[in-house]
Amino acid sequence: MQPALASPSAGASSSGRRLKLLIAGGSIALGICYLVVTALQTSTVYYITVGELRARGSANQSQQVRVAGDVVPGSVERIDAGLALRFLVQDGSGEMPVYYKGGPVPDIFGEQVQVVVEGKVGPDGTFQASTLLAKCPSKFETDAAAGA
Repeated sequence: MQPALASPSAGASSSGRRLKLLIAGGSIALGICYLVVTALQTSTVYYITVGELRARGSANQSQQVRVAGDVVPGSVERIDAGLALRFLVQDGSGEMPVYYKGGPVPDIFGEQVQVVVEGKVGPDGTFQASTLLAKCPSKFETDAAAGA
């Protein structure tokens, strides 16, 4: 008769264990979701045009953004013994001054080269770039221009 009395208490303890496991699993899942969301928020960099950046005005100064455009001919100025650059970037929506310092300058960087700059807008309206990428001209574009 004693085994019959033991089985109701065994069922109650197994449902308690299931509840504890469910709560623990839910807590772990919520923790992982929180970490993923916060990691994405801090590492996400928005890509916008020059016109969109200028339209935002002073709202841009705290947010890291990525802007693409062409280097304006005659605007490239190497300063600080060549360790920094000042140039203008333009696209179909306008142009913007850029100051870049602190990293390597791509070998193909020059006038009329497409660039992507990443950084923030400074208080004077100049884009303070922390990253400078130069786009390589496509082989297919070069072949098409030569064949035309």
